[in-house]
Amino acid sequence: MHVGLDFGTTNSTAAVYDGAEVRFIPLDPAAANPAVMRSALFIGRDGELLTGKAAIDHYTASNVGRELVYERRYIGETELTLADIGTIVQSLFAVVDANAPERLFQSLKTVLRDPSYTSTDVYGTRWSIEQLVAALLSEIKHRIEDYIGEPITSVTIGRPVHYASTPQGDALALERMRRACELAGLPQVTFLEEPVAAAYAYAKEIDALRHILVFDFGGGTLDVTVMALDQHGRRQVLATGGVPVGGDVLDSRIVMGALLPYFGAGAVLGPRKLPLPAFLLDGLESWQSILELHTPRTLGIIEEAIATSNKPQELKALRSLIRENYGLLLYAEVEQAKCRVSTMPQTEIKMDAGEIHFCHTLTRIEFERLIGPETRAIAGCVDDVLDAACLWPDQIDVVLRTGGSSRIPRFVRLLCDRFGSDKLREQDPFTSVGAGLAVAAWERAQGAHARSV
Repeated sequence: MHVGLDFGTTNSTAAVYDGAEVRFIPLDPAAANPAVMRSALFIGRDGELLTGKAAIDHYTASNVGRELVYERRYIGETELTLADIGTIVQSLFAVVDANAPERLFQSLKTVLRDPSYTSTDVYGTRWSIEQLVAALLSEIKHRIEDYIGEPITSVTIGRPVHYASTPQGDALALERMRRACELAGLPQVTFLEEPVAAAYAYAKEIDALRHILVFDFGGGTLDVTVMALDQHGRRQVLATGGVPVGGDVLDSRIVMGALLPYFGAGAVLGPRKLPLPAFLLDGLESWQSILELHTPRTLGIIEEAIATSNKPQELKALRSLIRENYGLLLYAEVEQAKCRVSTMPQTEIKMDAGEIHFCHTLTRIEFERLIGPETRAIAGCVDDVLDAACLWPDQIDVVLRTGGSSRIPRFVRLLCDRFGSDKLREQDPFTSVGAGLAVAAWERAQGAHARSV
């Protein structure tokens, strides 16, 4: 069986095609849409592995609101030999979290491009980024084969046009992804750019030569591709481009641009009115980086700041956010608010957990101001791809939008301004790439069969 797999930063889908119909595989029966699985991996203290909704639910139930409990633990001995004294045996101790949280990994796809991320410690075992991705892919493979009732023969996997902003980062990410596929036991893996796959899904609606621009804006990257399609199966890529900006970055812009005052931004310490150490708030740029602030040193600095600052309540909220593992909850609230403000002029971001109590009114105007740099980068990417394709905007016949972030009004407006609203078409933001990959997998298999006879 030839399978198309869209392994996404936020969500993953898989599908098969028989020449007439695309069939999606229920990767996550517990999800609201079983065909769409969150790209999440949970590793428990006992080695238990969970994926998708179950991974997030289990981590949330076990760790959100859990206080850190530090204790001094004996870890071994060392010998010191000193002149005129002799050899001294010294006991070694370390301060550790006695109730260390179970590990949840999300957005692994974005980590592939980071050369500094080689491995992480999970309860005494080093896991490389390739092993983490392979664990997720292995479970996906198992669910696909259980559903179709036969082994996978080949798989076509989607990839961003650019994983990273540099050729070196792009090459590193692709090599790591290949290695992860090998570790997961996926056979005959080929890769196809995700916006090209989206065009494959749309191609059956073509009745004449059309120039298509695909705007694929997902959780980790923005990809743009211009293609020429016709009713005879011609699929020519004229130009591609992309920027490493996705929905995760937009969530971070809301937190860092609008919510830091609720966690002590602007606080001054002591009679000399010293500023709050910058690293405390810089660490709120993602829920994962909030976890990295879980250290006795950091919590000690916050305790001292609470006692001497002009904003003790806000700093208590910061302490609670870090000490009680509310980072994931904060970012979940922000993501939901981002979705709501795309359908209404304003919404509220609320938290009432531990010592965190705030309600922020997020307007669409404020949101669009916060994401201004990303909007300009994306506009530049669209223009650059058009230039590379040697086409003017009025020569584009159809603009396909796919990916969850493509629904954000600011980006819809950007496309309307360049191409006109009548040219815009929205594909299913979560499954269109997977559908196109399934078509591509089937066509490649047919071509390979034709060459063999």
